[in-house]
Amino acid sequence: MVVGPDFSTSVNEEHYEEVDRLLTSAFPTDAEARLVRQLRADGDMLLESRKPWNGKTGGYFALSRMYAPEGWACLAPMAVRPEWQGGRLAERNPNMAVGGPKDEMYRSPWRFGTRMLQELAAIYEIPLERLPANVPKTIVVLGKPSFYGRYGFSWQRAQKLKSPCPLESTLILRCGDDVPEAELVYPRALSDL
Repeated sequence: MVVGPDFSTSVNEEHYEEVDRLLTSAFPTDAEARLVRQLRADGDMLLESRKPWNGKTGGYFALSRMYAPEGWACLAPMAVRPEWQGGRLAERNPNMAVGGPKDEMYRSPWRFGTRMLQELAAIYEIPLERLPANVPKTIVVLGKPSFYGRYGFSWQRAQKLKSPCPLESTLILRCGDDVPEAELVYPRALSDL
């Protein structure tokens, strides 16, 4: 039985054009697509992840290297194909007859953003000492606490940070429950937005 989007995979050069089209369609301007190209050009891209379905990229996120603190990353941008947002792909899939399109349990596996963030958050459930060396110690995101908070990102744990961005929309994802004190220095491409 089909249960939703495929597993996330890394983005390779062969996917760049498709990612660019996704970002351009998911946002009102091409600013996010330009941001991704600049992060790549500057060598600040740590990881690009895509969630494919049926030969297309349905969701995408980028983790870029923070200039400070060392070992931290920034989640930006994150996007889902507009026509597949909110689990709408499930409504049009004839293989998914269980529950009907109004049933949240039916739609949930088809939410690309939810699935990507759940996969990312699962990494930080591993004890700190067992995290792979290439995993950032902390991921910073700018967004709605009500949304990102559902996936382990904490607004409260970010409140002792010094940031050029508003702390009301700054959240962090990391192991443990400490409240770090640090100054955030974003990659140049993000600072130039």
